[in-house]
Amino acid sequence: MAHPDQNQRRYYTLYLAENHVLARNGDQHLIDLGLVEQEPDGLHYLLDGDKTEGHGLPDANALLADVERKLTFLFLDGQFTSLPDLSEELNESLEGAPSREIALDELASGLDEA
Repeated sequence: MAHPDQNQRRYYTLYLAENHVLARNGDQHLIDLGLVEQEPDGLHYLLDGDKTEGHGLPDANALLADVERKLTFLFLDGQFTSLPDLSEELNESLEGAPSREIALDELASGLDEA
């Protein structure tokens, strides 16, 4: 089984802060991916760019893990290209916010592989 080339992986940090899913890239740019709401059955999120969503997530860690499973490099790279950098406005909000370090393969299709 072939292993992805480490040079083809890009690293990001996901955050749950200010009721939003935020992402930071290696250049330290911070973008807003979408809204998070508390619902009776748990947390719900909706990503603005492609309307990906998750429902009934018990906590921030589960929510960020679910977002990671659904993200592709091409989608996230496109979001960093098109959305404004919010670092100056939101850096203080990240202190103590739930976060998750992720790595995405540039060459992955985004489709489940057998």
